[in-house]
Amino acid sequence: MEAAKGGDGAGIRTSEFKVRTPSACSGEGALSLLEAPPRLTEEEDPLSSSHAEFSELCRLVKDSHLLQKKTASRLWFRVAILLFVIALMAAAMIFGRDSVVLQLFNGILLAFFFMHVSFLMHDIGHRQIFRSSATSRAIGMLLGDLLVGVSYTWWIDKHNRHHRNPNHVDLDPDVEFAGLAFSEEQAMAKKWPWTLSVKYQAFLFVPLLLGEHLHLHLVSAAHVLSGRAKAPWTEGILLVCHHIACFAIIFTVLRPLPAIAFLVCGKALGGLYAGLVFAPNHKGMLVIDSGSDVSLFRRQVLTSRNVRSGLINDFLYGGLNYQIEHHLFPFLRQDQLPAAQAIVKPFCRERGIRYHETGIFQSLKEILQHLHEVGASVRAHNARSLSSQGAKS
Repeated sequence: MEAAKGGDGAGIRTSEFKVRTPSACSGEGALSLLEAPPRLTEEEDPLSSSHAEFSELCRLVKDSHLLQKKTASRLWFRVAILLFVIALMAAAMIFGRDSVVLQLFNGILLAFFFMHVSFLMHDIGHRQIFRSSATSRAIGMLLGDLLVGVSYTWWIDKHNRHHRNPNHVDLDPDVEFAGLAFSEEQAMAKKWPWTLSVKYQAFLFVPLLLGEHLHLHLVSAAHVLSGRAKAPWTEGILLVCHHIACFAIIFTVLRPLPAIAFLVCGKALGGLYAGLVFAPNHKGMLVIDSGSDVSLFRRQVLTSRNVRSGLINDFLYGGLNYQIEHHLFPFLRQDQLPAAQAIVKPFCRERGIRYHETGIFQSLKEILQHLHEVGASVRAHNARSLSSQGAKS
């Protein structure tokens, strides 16, 4: 990704980061907040604001010393947890090689492993761990391509576009799903057979997540084979090694049926876990289009949902439950986000900017409710079509 253009605002320089406001630093690893200066809008629009708001927020964050380099002790804790999980999975495979039931439980550990390696890949992509682009790319490919089976460069491109345009129906790839719709306009634009899935998407959402890990494998392979990857041979070899290692290790140690149970359960629950972590971030929140006058700063807040913090939630969500703060300052590490929230939350509320934070189950309820309401537009349209056909006959 090329460096962000523009940058009218004041610069913030620290020992670790340089952030230009209103445009945040850009680059492959430093996922940008804003790619270009905000579009100035009319003051009477309650959703609009100038880039002065973000400049002021950056000043508050700078004054809090959050941007200064800190120790990365939590990184080693996360690595230790992953090594412990690997040891548990290996023990379960060795001592339960004939047990389907034990390998189903082992699949839960595999799903946990995939998700928490993905969290590390995500943080590396945001330059939260390494400042060097080359180092971030190398470690990112080892984590993503080799350990998870997902193309790192494909994900970087997709995630950059998402951060620049959250919940934008035309520009955010995270709202582009063949069988799902997040606005009535999206729903009405679907063609058969996807209209059928959109009609009942609230009921199909969770089952569809079970296949998400397989879907990521397929799009990663397509990305590499198409030649769009920056290092196609490297990523191709790493992806092949991932799949060979998965099958070779699992089917060598385990009997066939327990091996299938372990692999299928791990991949399916990995997709489910990923979906249940990422969906609350934006699904069911404000959806915007090219005609929107919402300023770029406010888009980051209004399209995002936080899940209430706590030791368990922060651990299970990898810090992404602080989604608003993450979108505003994507270079901040997980351990810095609670302090950022203490600044961002009152800042938004003092200016009448909706800051949405809720619990785990309420967030899922809001998502399913939104999907059901969007699906209702298709059901109503089909009902009117049937009534019209009946009247003509």
